[in-house]
Amino acid sequence: MRICPVCEKIWPNAELERCPNDGSPLYALGQSGAGPELGPGAVVGGKYEVLSEGPKRGGAGRTFLARQQRLDRIVELRMLPRDTIRGPSDEARFLREVTTWGKLRSEHLVRLYDSGVTPDGMPYMALEVVEGGVMGERLRREGPQPFARVVTLAAHALDALAAAHDASVIHRDVSPEALLLEVTPEGVERARLTGFGLAKQVGGDDDPTAITMTGMFLGNPAYMAPEWMMRGELTPAVDLFALGITLYELLAGQRPVKVTNTSEALAAYVKGTPTPLAAHRPDVPAAFARWLERLYAFDPTQRFARAADALRALQELQDAGLRTEAVSAVVAPPEQGGPPSRAMVVGVAGLVALVGVTLWFLRG
Repeated sequence: MRICPVCEKIWPNAELERCPNDGSPLYALGQSGAGPELGPGAVVGGKYEVLSEGPKRGGAGRTFLARQQRLDRIVELRMLPRDTIRGPSDEARFLREVTTWGKLRSEHLVRLYDSGVTPDGMPYMALEVVEGGVMGERLRREGPQPFARVVTLAAHALDALAAAHDASVIHRDVSPEALLLEVTPEGVERARLTGFGLAKQVGGDDDPTAITMTGMFLGNPAYMAPEWMMRGELTPAVDLFALGITLYELLAGQRPVKVTNTSEALAAYVKGTPTPLAAHRPDVPAAFARWLERLYAFDPTQRFARAADALRALQELQDAGLRTEAVSAVVAPPEQGGPPSRAMVVGVAGLVALVGVTLWFLRG
């Protein structure tokens, strides 16, 4: 079976590649994942004893709480579908990606301890256990988040992304589901970034449009930067765009433009105008709102180039006290609502045509 990450409909045809409803790429689900035999007491990879099933983290596969027997350490065990690896090249990519993740260092990154593939072909990852909730779940449960909390999330997520970008790694899947919020023993909130399953090392030889080890298509269209979606350009700025959309959503309870599928994203990037944050959160300082607009600017030339630059600008705002101003003065980044460039129109036209042909073929 395969599932659409946009409409969440499950399709029984395992050969189907795109959703007949909205044209989104599908990913594997069902019996190819970690099966029901992985219950308490099961041992994975000869070293991880399953204790209980954990929360769903997004993407394919299942998550378990497990004990690493040799070190007597509790880990989060992420089990991916068996059909994630179909040959030597897939296994090499899986090992390369988890090795890249394991080398990243930041106190705001969820650490990857270990990885491997079981004898029957199920890839797994052993991760640090973070005692905190997923921000996506918190948003759905509580609604828009306090401004001070979102500033903390912004700073910590940027610190994590800066570590990744310094290592020439692009996350490619930043969203509220990739942010965890924990409370330290001192009672201080701390954000942790996870979900590096789609990460790409810049300069690698793998196709940036290919499906990766998670069995999931590359990115949720609601958080995909225009230049990536339209022209396949992949730079650290795509992570900043996704983080900007994420932070706006955490503050406002909705995204700056309505995007639920690829077609809506394309339309929004060509002729849409982001709703100013002031329309939803007049309590947010105007200086912060302007800073946030530089994260999710549709035009990548008006966006921060790297996470370190965005973090430095945020710290300067914090040093200045983030004084409350009349946020109604905030305007959208220049030219975002203006006429699209010829290159953008050509890119969108080609992609729309491709989506249309694919949908016609699937429904035919």
